[in-house]
Amino acid sequence: MKAVVEVTGGDSVVLSGRMSREEFDAALAAIDEYNRDEDAPEPFPGLPEQECLIMSGGVRLQDTGSGVVIEPGCCAGLEEWRQWLWLLDGERPWLGHSLDPGLEFRADVARLWPDAEDADGPACEIRIAEVRAHLEGVRQDLLGFLELVRRWAPHGLGEQLAAAFDEHFHISAPL
Repeated sequence: MKAVVEVTGGDSVVLSGRMSREEFDAALAAIDEYNRDEDAPEPFPGLPEQECLIMSGGVRLQDTGSGVVIEPGCCAGLEEWRQWLWLLDGERPWLGHSLDPGLEFRADVARLWPDAEDADGPACEIRIAEVRAHLEGVRQDLLGFLELVRRWAPHGLGEQLAAAFDEHFHISAPL
């Protein structure tokens, strides 16, 4: 599991403390663009004061055995990353749509595949007992991203922006 943000061109960037400066700048620009009021005179300064920050992206799931990747679907956002904990209760997190990923529970495993219409295709499996540990890895990556925000955010907004991201994306609170 990795936290990703969709950047210009439809690609995604993994958020972590190991991002290059180029990846960081692309991610921050995408977050700003997604949240900026069209009438804003310049980028970034109003971002920390936004009433509700959202981020196009979410959690990318990759099965290291099969190689299958489940990308966050349309309208999924990083603000909902903790919903993956719902798997522990046998519930489906919001995975987005278009393509709508399929999900089924089998004994102690959640089986996901990229398109619900193609249940016979290759799938990604995650052991329910390992969900919390995987999400803790996502949380640690996001904490690293917050450190980069503190260091690299433009206009002296590092602390304010990191605090806003932490509040809206529920990063530092324990799982």
